Amino acid sequence: MTDQKQQPTLEIIDISKDDLETAEALVKAASTLGFFYIEGSGFSQKDVADAFKLSEDFFAEPVESKKSVIIDEGNHGYSSMNLEVLDPETQKKGDPKEAFNITQDKDGGLTMPLPPYLESHREETTDLWLKCHAVGVRILELLARGLHIDEASGGETWLATRHDPAKLSGSVLRFLYYPGQKSQDPETEIRAGAHTDYGTLTLLFQTAPGLEILSPVTKKWTPVPYIQSSTPGAAAPLVVNIADLLSFWSSGVLRSSIHRVKFPKEVQESGADRYSIVYFLHPQNSVPLEPIPSDIVRAAGTHRGSNAQKDGSYMTALQHLQKRLAATYGWKGY
Repeated sequence: MTDQKQQPTLEIIDISKDDLETAEALVKAASTLGFFYIEGSGFSQKDVADAFKLSEDFFAEPVESKKSVIIDEGNHGYSSMNLEVLDPETQKKGDPKEAFNITQDKDGGLTMPLPPYLESHREETTDLWLKCHAVGVRILELLARGLHIDEASGGETWLATRHDPAKLSGSVLRFLYYPGQKSQDPETEIRAGAHTDYGTLTLLFQTAPGLEILSPVTKKWTPVPYIQSSTPGAAAPLVVNIADLLSFWSSGVLRSSIHRVKFPKEVQESGADRYSIVYFLHPQNSVPLEPIPSDIVRAAGTHRGSNAQKDGSYMTALQHLQKRLAATYGWKGY
């Protein structure tokens, strides 16, 4: 007998195509698993290889150098081993990983302080940040078309115009390093605790397995494999997932799924390191999270409630982010 909860495979969607069929396929994937692969991003294999080389060389730097720009309450800087607690309800210690976040300055530029090694490669990090942002905006244009956002309200530009790269937002380019820990039990060692992402959507560059999603269909942890591109010279398909803010914004139409990083047994036992690069796309800080003007979203909102707060106002993108960061790092005052 066929399992009625058989796991759907992640869709691979070519975002270079500019048609309604592609847009609706993207919405379907985003509303089913909330995770999908994209091709046609414009990144080449060399672009991605150069970015990973930059990341690896940075994490090989002395700790004192990396800690010269420590993570702050604006979410910019170096996060050391075991600092982050992505699953605070069940984790007894922080995640065994290092990270460096690159955020915007108060004027929306990319001039925030960097440790010496990254400072010497500021042009490359800035270019990578902006390229990732452009890919994220392209996905938003397709999602807006697939949601049939009212033309009078802005149509397929409605989401994109709320993600202006020149205006201050919570968007972050993050380099991640998971040191190999061969002595740890591969069945219990979690590298990044179970969580959902905070913002609009997330782009993931990976070169090895480790990411798992808690399937909304099977309710089981399911690996998201690393796959190669079918186009010579092109980057491997990027993994994209919908994050909490966009799920809230769309009245739950677009799904933000729980995920974690847990090395497969053979990788854990080999002691191999894992590197990944992530771009977290957020709207401008001042954007109110009023319901998206789409009949699809309106229909869902009648069952799941309004985005309005008790006083009738709407939470802003910044307020939404601050609450999540406070929980992750234990910061007070939000």
